Parts: sequence; C-alpha cells; structure tokens
Amino acid sequence: MNGIDFEQLCEKIEETKKRGRTLLVGIDGYGGAGKSSLARRLKEALDPVTLVAGDDFWLPGDRRPERARVIAEPGSDYDWERLRDQVILPLSKDEPARYQRYDWGSDALMEWHDVPAGGTVIVEGVFSTREELAPLYDLRVWVETSKAICLERGYERDGDAGRELWDEEWMPAYANYIRLTDPAHRADYIVMGSV
Repeated sequence: MNGIDFEQLCEKIEETKKRGRTLLVGIDGYGGAGKSSLARRLKEALDPVTLVAGDDFWLPGDRRPERARVIAEPGSDYDWERLRDQVILPLSKDEPARYQRYDWGSDALMEWHDVPAGGTVIVEGVFSTREELAPLYDLRVWVETSKAICLERGYERDGDAGRELWDEEWMPAYANYIRLTDPAHRADYIVMGSV
C-alpha cells in the first residue's frame, strides 16, 4: 500500500494498462472522501476511461435493510452482487457490461447503461473494493480523507435533509467498514482526498 499523488496515480494506471484488454480500477473511501472527483480527474487525464458510480447500485427502499443492520453489516444497503454480476465480471473477461442505474430521487431502478470492454473502467464508490470484489480489480485505490472533511462535504452536498443519514447511518457504517475490513490495507495505492 503506497501513498501517491494524482500524477503518480495516472502513471501507475498507464503502466498497468493491458493492450486491448479492459483495465478495472476500483476507487473506495468514506462518503465525501473525494472518490467521484478523483475519478472525474482521471477520466480527463487518461483515455479512454469509462466511469461507473457505486451510487448507481444502492438498493431500492423496499429491499434496503434497517439502519441497525446497515451499520452492523457495512455495505448491506448496496447491491454489490449486481455490481459484480452486471459490471465487474463481464469486464474482467473483456466482455461488454450492461447495468441498470438506481435513481435516488424515485428510489427505483431506471435506464440501462452500456459499458464497453477495453480501455480503463473506473468503479468508484464506498464499498466498491469490499472483500468480495477486491480481487476482481486490476488496481485498487483508497482515498484517504478525514471524517470531519467527509462529513462537511456530505452536509454541503445533501443539505439539512441528509444530515440524519450522515450522522446516524452512513458515517457509523463507514467507520465500521474500515474497522471490520480495513479496505485501505487492500489498496494498491492511497491518494489524499483532502486537497
């Protein structure tokens, strides 16, 4: 596990690319750590890159477990099996992927998205490099950011309506995820997300 800056990460991704084959990169970290921002910067700097957001795999409300289970079993509110089956496994075999996006506003699965094989595919989101998925990536990146900054960013993004979720569910679940599974230890590279 190595701490590196953005330019070094770009170099490592370029070095790892497999000619004609899909390179799978997982970016994990606390909510509000800067995973999406890092993924967008990588997409601008490297070519070709396809982004897949972990938030597109949140479970609809009728399938989502209660708060106590979400905290006790971090990631149980995300459909990581659908992410694995619809995106990661096909791409790991250099086959195109297709997934249905979860829509937060309507709390339902919506339109389908195609992900071409080849190039670099970045899957970014909390729990994206969980133990069951980590071995399927070519590179795993952990975005290290203090809890205080993550919480501040979460409040700013989601406003007062999301404050209870951040305080009572998401931050305790993220802390438990780190305590129970140590995802930073699985990372090939650590990038600071507080800059």
